[in-house]
Amino acid sequence: MIFDFSKTQHINFFPYVGKNYAISPHKILVLGESHYGPQSNNEYHEWTRDVVEKDFLGNYDKGNTLPDWVACHRNTANILASVRDTNLHEVYDKIAFYNFFQKSIGEGDHADKRYLTKELKDVSAKALAEIMEILQPDLIVGWGWSDLEWKYLPQPRNQIDINKDCVGIHLHLFTL
Repeated sequence: MIFDFSKTQHINFFPYVGKNYAISPHKILVLGESHYGPQSNNEYHEWTRDVVEKDFLGNYDKGNTLPDWVACHRNTANILASVRDTNLHEVYDKIAFYNFFQKSIGEGDHADKRYLTKELKDVSAKALAEIMEILQPDLIVGWGWSDLEWKYLPQPRNQIDINKDCVGIHLHLFTL
């Protein structure tokens, strides 16, 4: 099944969707927080996909050391895998990854939130609703620097916090 995000009203950064996501018995959406970079990147709809496919999986395939800012993808895969350090493609082929904020919120590290506005929060919440409608996840694994995006997930839900710290990011599991 091909997911088409180009006709949505609010989704700017298209999510990474693994090739077996649609046929997985349990659809898992990994919900990140944001991108950091120049505002010119906001026009690049494939930014999130490139982070997963090139910066994370591409470096993994080449045996390169993962940059600190993508190491959380490996940690997430290890939590979701039945065996730690399994082939990361086996995990990512079955999941989707999406960043909540639909524009870059800063250009430096996670403390730089100079572009985070109420309008961006509102648009991003509407985009998350579109993602949820299209992908229909059963479980959400959330990670980020804040808990802002969690309040936009549908109710009722159950939340479990996982105390695996990844560069200051804590993981949360949500079942819907």
